[in-house]
Amino acid sequence: MCTMYNYLFVAGGIKGYGDKGKVSDKVFCYNPITNQWAEVRPLIQARAQLKLVSMDGYLYAIGGECLFTVEKYDPRMDRWTTVAPLPKGAFAVAHEATTCSGELYVSGGSLFYRLLKYDPKRDEWQECPYNNSRKKSTDMVAFKSFIYRFDVNREHGITVFKYNTIVKMWHDCASQRLGSHLPFRCAVIGNCIYCVNKSQTLQFVVEEENAYFVEEPLRAPLEAKGILFPFVLTLPEKPEKVT
Repeated sequence: MCTMYNYLFVAGGIKGYGDKGKVSDKVFCYNPITNQWAEVRPLIQARAQLKLVSMDGYLYAIGGECLFTVEKYDPRMDRWTTVAPLPKGAFAVAHEATTCSGELYVSGGSLFYRLLKYDPKRDEWQECPYNNSRKKSTDMVAFKSFIYRFDVNREHGITVFKYNTIVKMWHDCASQRLGSHLPFRCAVIGNCIYCVNKSQTLQFVVEEENAYFVEEPLRAPLEAKGILFPFVLTLPEKPEKVT
């Protein structure tokens, strides 16, 4: 899932359970103003474990189980088109994706420490410098011209690596011991990256010369179950009740 123009989009996945489960090509859009869901044009190719991101007014559906292909959605035309596939040997499952400065970045999951960059102007993928980490990534987000990759290890907790997209270099950024080793997902609000799972919410603050975890974690969302996917939407104000 991802947001674009203050709409929430959900794509792909598996419909049904067990042996009856089928990979889905469905795409849905939520409008917070009307509080309604609508089905839009389905994917060209059904996908599970894909990554959906928005960039410059388009949606990109990247990879999925045993897939190298990538699709691009134009909401004005309500149309999906294929773009350059992932490089050979780089099929992406359980991967992370983000956008930064008009380019799309993919790493983690079955890609491990590799970082791939998609240039929409050239419609091509490029290999970026490798990250030294061999740990499992839990999420990757962008802030200004930097990409922050969060890796989780049971022994060492969270390690954050920062990639400078201008000079094309990785740096160790921060670390944090974990009370819970559950995977988390991230959302950016202002200069704070919120790392959310069903047991707690961590705040990672990015400043001009420093980045750090806030010592006291926030409480977990009430009655949270499964893996949580945080996103940012602006909701309409409710009218005050007149008594």
